[in-house]
Amino acid sequence: MDIREFRNVTDAALRDEGFSSQKLLGNKVWSLPGEDIIRLFQPHAYRRSWVFVYSGAIGIEIPALRSWINKYKPGEGGGILRGYFTAYIIANEDVLNKFMVEFGNPVPADLWAGLLRDRVARIPSSLEMLLSTYRTNREELGWLAHPHTKPAWDFVQRWRANPDPSLHVPRMSPTGQIV
Repeated sequence: MDIREFRNVTDAALRDEGFSSQKLLGNKVWSLPGEDIIRLFQPHAYRRSWVFVYSGAIGIEIPALRSWINKYKPGEGGGILRGYFTAYIIANEDVLNKFMVEFGNPVPADLWAGLLRDRVARIPSSLEMLLSTYRTNREELGWLAHPHTKPAWDFVQRWRANPDPSLHVPRMSPTGQIV
C-alpha cells in the first residue's frame, strides 16, 4: 500500500460514515450536514519510515460570516478569521491522536472514521445552537472552545447581534497578541 491507497481507504471510510467531500478555503474537507454552519474534518495523511499516520483538523466554518468577511473585510482585513472560524488539530485529543498503522497491517479506517464522526457530530448543527452551547456549556465543544479561540467567539457573537460593516475583526499583532 502506498500513501495514495491509504488516503483512498480513509476517504472511503469517511464517505461510508456520512461525510461529504468539498473544497473549503482551498482545502479538501469532509463535512457533516448542518443547518447554517459547516462541521468539518480536514484530513492530513502522511507516511513515516515505518508507519502511515492519519491526522488532521476538526473545525467549524460559518458561511454567512465568511461571506460578510469577503465582502467587508477582504484579505488582511479578515484578521484571525482568514481561516476557518475555529479548528484544532486532532493530535490534541486523547482518542483521536493515535491514528497510525504500521506498513503491511490492515488499516482500521472504519474505526477511525466512526470516531471522527462521533466527535464532529457532537458539534451543534446550527449557529444559534452553537453559540448557545458556547455560552452555557463550552466544555462540550472541547478544543473548539479553548481559551485561545475566545477572541473569535467574542467576535462572532458581536457579529451575530449586529453584522455592521464597521465591526473590527481581531488580528494578531507582530508580538502575537490578539488586538
